[in-house]
Amino acid sequence: MSKFLIKQAFAEAMDLHKQNRFEEAKVIYNKILTVNESEPNAHHLISLVFMAEGDFENAKKHIEIAIDKAPNQAVFHSNYGSLLHSMGEHQLAINAIKASLKLDKKLFQSYYSLGIVYTDMQEHEKAVENYIKALELNSESSEAHNNLANLFSYLNNSEAEYHYEKTITLTPNEIYPRLNMSNYLIKNNKFEDSLKHLNEIIEMGLESKEVYNSLGVSYKGLNDDKNASKMFKKSLELDPNFTLAQKNLDSLD
Repeated sequence: MSKFLIKQAFAEAMDLHKQNRFEEAKVIYNKILTVNESEPNAHHLISLVFMAEGDFENAKKHIEIAIDKAPNQAVFHSNYGSLLHSMGEHQLAINAIKASLKLDKKLFQSYYSLGIVYTDMQEHEKAVENYIKALELNSESSEAHNNLANLFSYLNNSEAEYHYEKTITLTPNEIYPRLNMSNYLIKNNKFEDSLKHLNEIIEMGLESKEVYNSLGVSYKGLNDDKNASKMFKKSLELDPNFTLAQKNLDSLD
């Protein structure tokens, strides 16, 4: 296989991966490895496919080969850290991600991944610090803004509102940033503002049981039990087993 054909094969496999056509992507990566079993990029990329499938054992095998063959590739170490985190090896994950930052101090995904790992470890100060570093490198990352907003909301930090607004601006057609923002506003008794965001979701045609439940909570907060009851009932129409909406409806009686 010529260099040109290998380059084409990589492009095709990566495209298949993006389409979640994992088996087809693996076939191509394995063909590349048949030609050159030491090709680090092929080992790295096939490990990401295995990781997406939840096959952590094979993902770990291939990414460790990739790192062994190309130890100075920062992104290999970063993705190895993400894999270890998925396997529940939090401290080993941190070590791997920090190793990537020794090779490339401006690798956005490493700071972002550290934010996720530290959040799961309940080390919130470190999580915030790393999300902020990630956003300094890529201020347009909706995922980083959203994760930081959720963390600030959990910590009752008013900066959550700013980061939810940024997430909504960056992903205007997504339901969950608006829903997360509305729930933050509800938690802070800003019921009129939460209604605004929730009604925007409905206008977008993105209704869900969670949206109607949050609408009910907002109306209840404004002492409008009539509309609150309507919203809880709509939530239950979408899912009769949604216990939270049923509990909220019962609380009006």
